[in-house]
Order: sequence, then C-alpha cells, then structure tokens
Amino acid sequence: MKKILRMVGLVLVVVLVGTSVWAGGQQEQPMEQKLVMAMVTNQSGLGDQSFNDAAWEGLGMAEQKLGIERKVLEAREQAQYVPNLSTLAEQNAAVIFGVGFMIKDAVQEAAEMFPDTKFSIIDGVVDLPNVASVGFKENEGAFLVGAIAAKVSKTGIIGYVGGMSTPVTNRMEAGYRAGAMTANPNIKVLVSYAGTFADPAKGEEMASPQYDQGADVIFQVAGQTGLGVINAAKKKDKFVIGIDRDQNYLAPANVLSSMIKRVDNAVFSVCEMVKNGKFVAGTYSYGLKENAVDYAKTGNLIPADVIKYAEMLRGKILDGSIMPPGTYDQLDAFTPPSL
Repeated sequence: MKKILRMVGLVLVVVLVGTSVWAGGQQEQPMEQKLVMAMVTNQSGLGDQSFNDAAWEGLGMAEQKLGIERKVLEAREQAQYVPNLSTLAEQNAAVIFGVGFMIKDAVQEAAEMFPDTKFSIIDGVVDLPNVASVGFKENEGAFLVGAIAAKVSKTGIIGYVGGMSTPVTNRMEAGYRAGAMTANPNIKVLVSYAGTFADPAKGEEMASPQYDQGADVIFQVAGQTGLGVINAAKKKDKFVIGIDRDQNYLAPANVLSSMIKRVDNAVFSVCEMVKNGKFVAGTYSYGLKENAVDYAKTGNLIPADVIKYAEMLRGKILDGSIMPPGTYDQLDAFTPPSL
C-alpha cells in the first residue's frame, strides 16, 4: 500500500513539475510579429533631401516610437507605382503610403484591388473607405517665404522653379506670388516648370536663366530637380529657398530659408492611428494652425526686420485677416492687403 502511495505521489510531482514548466514556457513562445508599415516613393525616390526623405523619416519615427518595421519600394517611373503598391499589399503591410500627387491614381487602383488593406496618399485625395488622404495648406507657408523673398530681394526680381505642374506645385506658386506682391506690389516673379521632379541638371537649367535675368532669390519646389536649383544658386552666389525640409545644410551661404512641410509628422500620425487600431479614412489637411507648414530660419540669413514682418503676416493668416490664394483663379482675384 505504501509503495502504491509513493508511486501516486511521484506521478503528482511529475504532473506538477510539467505544469510548472508549461506555465513558465511563455518565454519560449514566438515573439509578437511587428506591424510592417511601408511607402512607395514618387519618381524622385529616396535621397531627394526633400519630400520622399521626409516621409521616410516619418516611418522612422514610427519605427522608434511605435515599434513597427518600415519598408520602402522606390519607383523611378509611373508604371512601377501600382506593382509596388500591390507587392506591399500582398506582403500584408499594415498601411501603405503613396508619396506625392503623381501616385494618386495608382493608390486609387491599388486600394480598390485590396479593399482590406489600409492606404494613405500624401498630397492627393482618394475617396475610398480604406484610404487616408493627407494634404497640406502649402499656400500658407509659400505666402510667407514669398514675402521674405520680396523683402530680401535687392533687384525687385525673384523666381520660382517647380518640378511638374500639379495642383500642389501650383498651390505653392500662387501662395508665393501673393506673399511677394503683398511685401512689394512692384515685385516681378519669374516662373519656370522643369517637367520632372527627378533631374537636377534640368533644375539648374531652369534656374540659371532666372538668375541671369536679375532674380536674386528663387523658390524651388522640385524634388531632386530642385537640387540643381540650389547648385545654380551656389554658382551664381544668389539666394534660393528650399522645400519640405530645412535645406540650409546643402548650401549654408545660399539657402535663405526653406518652406517646411511636416510630411514626417503627417506620416507618423497615420501610423499611430493604425497602430492604435483607430485608422479613419477620409481627408486630412494641415497648415500653419497645426504647425504643419512653416519657414526655416537656419543660417541667420533673413534680416531681423524681415522675420518680424513675416511673423506679422503669420498672425494675420491665423486670424483670417489674410487668406493666401491656392489656385491661379484665387491668385488673379487676390488683392494685397494694406498693412
């Protein structure tokens, strides 16, 4: 009888030990798989020191703060947009960003093909239940750098070089020209479009004649093409205004300012919604009020009185006294305020 009891006790010990090992075995279970959040660049690709790099930095913020894994597929031509978006959807990315207005139609097509995948378009609007469309009031920031350019100019001539003519680049041109005429009603603004966001040589080719015609400040809104505008400014020893990020480091003596566009924060905001299970499709628009657009003061090249003037204009935009135009029609109807 005692022998039987000892055997029963031994079995119980084995069962208890086994249960303990099983309970403690949680450490051996596979780690939770990270959410993958991805982007498809426009033709400028990474390394544009501008729009795409800012979006990639937004995913980097999400990687650091939200513990996600980031991926990117670069598209050097429009034919790659839909295949790249589809590839990421097939890989079960938690959210896929299409960067730039030029990729809008591709996001529309991919989002319809993959209705259970979350997408976000930066600088475009896609009206689908699985797409967050993120836009910016670039005309507000462009208005301020236009006023700065006109105030700093000694020749009374300034320039604008865009990449491709799109609603976004046109919106910045309209705001820039309105800000310039507000600061100087007699200002002359030279305008050129390169027809590409991915050709620095073309940017230099567009900018050099403007400088030769007397422009002493040019606002470039051209992705990698804009790097050529900055190069022209260096060669001509003139001023240039950067775009999207603070680009002063590219030419500290020549980049007067940059129109900051917080693409990184916008991307991170969408990532945070997805991570927290609170993704909401629809249209999001960010401007001065949301600290999403601004102008850079790095390099201390803008005179103090000009900064004071720009800050006064900022206040009037925020209180609704000034409404910077965002289209050519609005620009035609714009009357510079009496200040």
